[in-house]
Amino acid sequence: MRLGDVLVNLLKEKCVERIYTPIRLESRNPIQQIAVHVANGKANICKAERETRFSYTLDGRFVENVADAFAGKCDENVILDGKELVREAERGGFPYVIVDCSFFDLHSEKERSRLKVQLKAILGVIRDFMWDAKLVITGKGMSSITSNLSSNTIFYSNTAEFIKENSIKNIILLDPNAEKVFTGEKAECYIIGGIVDKSGNKKGLTGRIGDMLEKEGIEFESMRIELRGDVVGVPDRINAVAEIVLLSVLDGLAIEEAIKKVQSPLVARWRLKKELPKISKRVDGRKVFRFVKKSDFKRFDWLNVTFKDFLEVCRQLDFLVLSDNLSAEIEKLDFDPVKKRYIFR
Repeated sequence: MRLGDVLVNLLKEKCVERIYTPIRLESRNPIQQIAVHVANGKANICKAERETRFSYTLDGRFVENVADAFAGKCDENVILDGKELVREAERGGFPYVIVDCSFFDLHSEKERSRLKVQLKAILGVIRDFMWDAKLVITGKGMSSITSNLSSNTIFYSNTAEFIKENSIKNIILLDPNAEKVFTGEKAECYIIGGIVDKSGNKKGLTGRIGDMLEKEGIEFESMRIELRGDVVGVPDRINAVAEIVLLSVLDGLAIEEAIKKVQSPLVARWRLKKELPKISKRVDGRKVFRFVKKSDFKRFDWLNVTFKDFLEVCRQLDFLVLSDNLSAEIEKLDFDPVKKRYIFR
């Protein structure tokens, strides 16, 4: 369930079927975007005072029908305001997402720039599911460093302070080096390390965030997100990690499905490059070569790759891609089980 679903349920209770808004809607989910405006205190839902030619149905369709209600700047005949929407939404268990930027100073200028981009992107992810106040950014001076974010975003000097002030008990720290695997467990709060490691010197910093929480007496679980037993192929951008978590805990997607939905083709190719050698076959003759079958592409439907990506990765690995018929002929050759190769005499 997303915030937009909460809005829809409340509007149905108030006998509203269609809604009009002058808000510029850029989202693929207009009802969710309206809900975010209301929750952020930027709009109310009021009784429609004049007839309109167009409106949105509660399932987000744009139709040529008169609206029952208006979403925007209005103070009279208010049907629903942000306080009521948020109060109802809080019953649904929408979690906080904390980005802990305690180690911002350890980043290079280029890494800091990338981190700021990802923080802006994670706000967009939060708005796709919840509302701005569910994003918490911690770290000294981060409110001034990320001044381009929403005024509704919460800033704290450290994560422990926020957790204690809000009496949060059920906490998951998403750490790529954790022993336990995240499978969609629900929590009141998910902590993501605000870390961009392009120089290779920040390994283990997320674990140190956990150490700081332990020193403050805060109990939490550390979990890693993995894809079929490996972290390779799991997007590591802060906004992508948040989206995987929210797709799982709010939309009910399996982790593998959520990863594929968020996974960029580049990250998917990295994982494919690791998987293809496991299924390739070696042939020794005048030349030694390895090959995969054309149909092997279908075995990787859990990755966000096209057949073109499949061919490109095979080219990078110097593997031949053969038809199934030709592969079958090669597999009739003598096989050396010790060196695991077909011998072409």
